Amino acid sequence: MTKSFDPFAHFAHEDDYPELDCEAACRRLAAALALRTVYTTPEQTDFAPFDRLYDLVRGAYPNVARPGTFERVGHSVLVTIPGTDESLPAALLLAHQDVVDVVPGTEGQWLHDPFGGHLDDEWVWGRGAIDIKEMLMGELEAVELLLVRNGRPRRTVILAFGEDEEVTSRGATALAAELASRGVHAAFSLDEGVSTFADAAPYGAPGTTLIDVCLSQKGYLDLRLIARGAGGHSSNPFGGTSLERICVAVAALAERRPKPRLTPPVASTFRALAPHIVEGPFRGLADDVDANAGAIAREAASMRELHPLVCTTMAVDQIGGSAPSPNVMPGDASATVNFRLLPGTTVEDVVSWVRETVGEGVEVEVLHHTPAGRLDEAGGLGYDELVDVLERYHPQTTVVPSIVCGGTDSIRYEGVCDKLLRVTPFRPAPDEFSRGLHGVNERISRRVYAQGIRVILALLERTTL
Repeated sequence: MTKSFDPFAHFAHEDDYPELDCEAACRRLAAALALRTVYTTPEQTDFAPFDRLYDLVRGAYPNVARPGTFERVGHSVLVTIPGTDESLPAALLLAHQDVVDVVPGTEGQWLHDPFGGHLDDEWVWGRGAIDIKEMLMGELEAVELLLVRNGRPRRTVILAFGEDEEVTSRGATALAAELASRGVHAAFSLDEGVSTFADAAPYGAPGTTLIDVCLSQKGYLDLRLIARGAGGHSSNPFGGTSLERICVAVAALAERRPKPRLTPPVASTFRALAPHIVEGPFRGLADDVDANAGAIAREAASMRELHPLVCTTMAVDQIGGSAPSPNVMPGDASATVNFRLLPGTTVEDVVSWVRETVGEGVEVEVLHHTPAGRLDEAGGLGYDELVDVLERYHPQTTVVPSIVCGGTDSIRYEGVCDKLLRVTPFRPAPDEFSRGLHGVNERISRRVYAQGIRVILALLERTTL
């Protein structure tokens, strides 16, 4: 995508829901952005901004508060609007309260205080504007309008806002456990996912604009490789140094990277795009995705844009233990490797493969892991309505199933929800998103924010009334 991409070329029906007071909604979002809800550890986090955010959302949405209940599980937030038909499974809206901090040394590059909640004629500025306080506040705006327009819905609506998605997702885990203990079950959920438009040029369909509805997410695994060493003079490095053994182990992993493969959602992406594919290498291959799955996966793995969608990726990010001097052999040496697991690949699969590859003499330690997500199917309640709504408010786009290559809180709710949908309805231009996500001068345009609220409200009206 180029910087000339105009997201508003794919906006329509902005006159829907005239009751939506965009100015007031933006002021409420700005107030939320002014709260520095940065989570570090349970012991070191300043929870006062989380407390103020809780007070803000309780007080800002009177029609939600009237029939609903606001609760806290730790510092995570659970809002329940009971439906009139208790036999129906709930609709679950997810977001997280925490934001990443400003990168040290970049403070002077911000045009406005990142925690100032600055609002001008076009933009709402601040950390969290696109990750993802706009979703947290936008979901509340949509539910407030839903109740104003229609009264209580037939289907219960639950909003669950974790406190630490950027760190460990303990908050979402606790919220899901609380719902499970109450016997609550949801038909579908909506959580963050791919947040901007994408040109389908990497697939061989240039000019086709994509919106991804992600039906799973990749797993996360940090492994530490350790080679023991006694040090000593480097004049006799018989058997190799510990650092050498680590380098050989990393090289062996790099040489034997996991083979690419198509997951069902990504295969469905190629099927949906097949009529639009006019360029190689997928032209012809996508006419029969099942028969050509291996070839498609191999070609996609060779492309930067598609590589994460078809590969369990491996990034060697840290190495330690070097000696203080060139003529001294190191003691223990280590390397930390981050894996992102394709759905269908388990932590045990990767650990076993790593141990087999590095061989004896190198220890393999699991530091942290989150399993890959469940693979949900495209179609059914929630998904079909979401596709219809996205196509209405973002015309001349192609909505396709996919997977999230990063992490979301959604995986924590697999035990209480039938279908986990991951797509952010607030869709800036690609360059705006890539620059602002965890970067400098994060902001969201008023039009993007208002359109995202319309998308959520329309989805709720189609699924909960």
